[in-house]
Amino acid sequence: MRKFSELFYGEGKENFETNESFELLYWNWTFLGTRLVKPYRVRNLMSSAFAWTCLLTSPLFFFVGIAKMVNTSSMTELLTLIQAALNVITLPLKTIVIAYYMKRLSSVKPMFKRLDERYNTPREREQIKESVKYSTRIFAIYFIAYFIYGTMTALLGLTLHSQPLNSWLPFTDWIPMQTLRFWLHFCYEQFTVYLLLLNQVSNDAYACVYIHALRTHINLLAERVSRLGTNSEFDDEQNFKELIDCIAAHQELLEIVKTVANVFSLTVFMQFTVAAAILCVCMLNIFIFADTFHQVVTVIYYMCVSLQTLPTCYEASMLEAESAQLALAIFHCNWVDMDKRSRKLLIYFIQRAQEEISFTALKIFQINLRTNLSIAKFSFTLYAFMNEMGFGENLKDKK
Repeated sequence: MRKFSELFYGEGKENFETNESFELLYWNWTFLGTRLVKPYRVRNLMSSAFAWTCLLTSPLFFFVGIAKMVNTSSMTELLTLIQAALNVITLPLKTIVIAYYMKRLSSVKPMFKRLDERYNTPREREQIKESVKYSTRIFAIYFIAYFIYGTMTALLGLTLHSQPLNSWLPFTDWIPMQTLRFWLHFCYEQFTVYLLLLNQVSNDAYACVYIHALRTHINLLAERVSRLGTNSEFDDEQNFKELIDCIAAHQELLEIVKTVANVFSLTVFMQFTVAAAILCVCMLNIFIFADTFHQVVTVIYYMCVSLQTLPTCYEASMLEAESAQLALAIFHCNWVDMDKRSRKLLIYFIQRAQEEISFTALKIFQINLRTNLSIAKFSFTLYAFMNEMGFGENLKDKK
């Protein structure tokens, strides 16, 4: 594995490979125990078991904490807890899905390697390198944004001398010394929050990274197809073989899409289902209940929630648009100078290329910017309805 700086800036003497786009994702999954690698050492198994225990028990600890705080907390604190807890519901489920389908996600690596071998010109290798840089920076953006939120919640807790998210921690109530009880709970809660955020980084970024890799190879294939029949050094047989190889590359891309689509479908659907509720709670907190400090934390959290779906939906929309251009690139190749056998095969190829490459969330939501905008509009409508019904005014006395 290259150094992070080399992946981030595209440095290094050797050519970059598409599979290097996934290096940080797989490193993170291995670190968190989502992906187990051989040999299975006791230390690694113990750390994985601890990480999974924290992950699977987090929904229970968060919601028990909310239940204990309902009658004693202000609405600002309660909504801050609820908006975080809603995200925690789906996090273990998404991680379980990704762990279950880890072999499927890894199985596309040989396909991407074979696709890379087809492109050897400086321009083509540069596009692959840019794809690796982009994917690394996407991962870094997720990491920085999520950990800024985690740090802000810690600062909020220290400023108010309270637990940032008031999750429940068993047995701490038995500790007689209040100061020791506070710091033990605070340190454990922050450790758990950062662990959950680290899980969230890979779980939210992976679909975006995979789709961008597909976009890169769709564009490379479109450029290659547009050059068919233009090489004066090729005879009819060589042109035919080049066309066959382009079709084979397209088939491999479709196979990659089919392989990863089921994983995207489940995890993105889970995120869509809670995103509208989370955004609605955030708006209630920002515009009605929160003080300045809580408003800042909630705005950062709102941006993090938007990151969970927006980049993936953007990449999916761009993939739809760019895959539609492939048929156009085939039509504009130099098919006039190709033999009859190649022209017949081009007709088949252009028909196959007209099939839209897209992803759906459980065959209910299309994964694209239209759906993302619809969820944002629905959350705003829900907030407006609750505000119109006087929800905020009725509960302000609890603030």
